[in-house]
Amino acid sequence: MFTAEPQPTKFDVHFSIGKIPVRVHPMFWLISIVFGAVAVRGASVNIFVGMALWTAAVFVSILVHELGHAITAKAYGWPPRIVLHSMGGLAIFSPTRQSRKERILIDFMGPGAGFIFGGLVLAGVLLSGHSAQLLPGIGIGSGPDIRAGGGRLELFVIFLIFVNIFWGLINLLPVQPLDGGHIAKAILEKYRPRDSWAAALKLGIGTAAVVAVAGLIVTGDYFIAIMFALLGYNNFQMLQQVQGR
Repeated sequence: MFTAEPQPTKFDVHFSIGKIPVRVHPMFWLISIVFGAVAVRGASVNIFVGMALWTAAVFVSILVHELGHAITAKAYGWPPRIVLHSMGGLAIFSPTRQSRKERILIDFMGPGAGFIFGGLVLAGVLLSGHSAQLLPGIGIGSGPDIRAGGGRLELFVIFLIFVNIFWGLINLLPVQPLDGGHIAKAILEKYRPRDSWAAALKLGIGTAAVVAVAGLIVTGDYFIAIMFALLGYNNFQMLQQVQGR
């Protein structure tokens, strides 16, 4: 989701998955914990336990997301590395060549990996005889809602489904620098090669405005409204720079 790699710090956590190096910036933990305090409001578990569960779910989910990008890039022969920071991450690689199809597939496989992982978690919920909420007001399954259990495992599962499915859908919206924004730009380059970047930014501004208003008025989700208002403003600033050239 993010485009700028943060500077290394002595508090970074390093490990590898297969031959893919992973670095976790300390801001990833801090921001995840802060948002975890919001996510567990009204939950039956202790707030600190809830924050830890949220942070663990975000860590696993974003790592899966970036692995989707990284493994696809590696399949094309471009060795990747992963950096997790803020509330997102980066799969970094240096392509020697890259077709439009390859770019789109690499961008899509971040959310795509999350959908697969979230689908497996959801399948486990359904096989256990429970139902689950995919999105606000949209559920699947005929059994008792898994949220009714109120336990730590149930809450962790809910967080995994929410982050992998809901955030994955959000990340596919055609707004820069989301994966959907990159995909939209790659598609526009085919039909509007001379002004694809400006067209992609205008699309991002319009989409962000609609989502921000919908988040504020329709769903009352202030976080979504503020996030997309900021993304829309960022796209507007980039558009001014492009037009200024």
